[in-house]
Amino acid sequence: MTAQQLYHLFSKSFDIVAMIETKTYLEEAKKLNRKITSETYPTMVVLGLSYPYRPMKHTKTHLAPSFYTFGKDYHLILKNRIKEVMDNLQIAYHFGVDNHPHDERLAATLSGIGFMGKNQLIINKNFGSYFFLGIVFLDMVLDKEIRLEVTDDCGSCRKCIDACPTQALEEGQYHMEKCISHFNQSKRELTDTEIQKNHSLFGCDICQRVCPKNINKGLVVHPEFQLSGKEMVSIVELFQDSDKVYKSKYQDMAYMWKGKTLLMRNALTLLMRQKNTEYNELIRSSLERLTVPWYYKTASHILEQLDQIKSSEK
Repeated sequence: MTAQQLYHLFSKSFDIVAMIETKTYLEEAKKLNRKITSETYPTMVVLGLSYPYRPMKHTKTHLAPSFYTFGKDYHLILKNRIKEVMDNLQIAYHFGVDNHPHDERLAATLSGIGFMGKNQLIINKNFGSYFFLGIVFLDMVLDKEIRLEVTDDCGSCRKCIDACPTQALEEGQYHMEKCISHFNQSKRELTDTEIQKNHSLFGCDICQRVCPKNINKGLVVHPEFQLSGKEMVSIVELFQDSDKVYKSKYQDMAYMWKGKTLLMRNALTLLMRQKNTEYNELIRSSLERLTVPWYYKTASHILEQLDQIKSSEK
């Protein structure tokens, strides 16, 4: 099979396709001192699948995660699409989507899928940063590489840097520990500053939403990303349902991959922002059931403040 034939097959299922020699990626990773797993399959296929721009706002009863989690879990979608292509071919392969030991962003820049923006996201000329990445390693030798052409960059723009509430971004630097999307997906006790700055149930879209490269992007809606009605999370269900019941309802949503307890902790920060005391008793009940230290400490701290707010309202 030629590279062009393989490219054609993947292009039926993905919006962006590029193919490079694995050794190119491994050599560059070594130069950059990136910690990655060794790889024997000679060909690397880098894939992109776009997702739509559809932000939602919190209400007093429901909370919104990042809009990249809307629709069916993208991990499942990309994996299924990769398997549909590869299972019809007599080629040994393995792949990764998001949670694997390879550097997707390095692969994306090397293959020309896009450039690394100052917001630390890969930006493509057609889809902005609104797309998911996947990598497939193939046990076949390419007759030629298929790279895309990148002729763009951020230039002097610093909108994402100026918009970041926690100063996680600087010119040429990224402070991951300050990133909202990083700390609200970390299973640990939140600091007072993190509680105050968090604005999303899961993830953070600010640096994408202000990016000029995303103007008029995020328009494509693949069937699997159609809204399911499970995008906004019910506060009552989140605190009242058992883990088993909740997982059975929402297991196909991307925001569930770190578990329900993490969503509960993040929900507390949003209730604090809203000064919403309607759920104080549900929070109190959760403290009787959950003894996970990082949840218990954050929840106890926020509940104390919410109780004070409620007392002052009387």
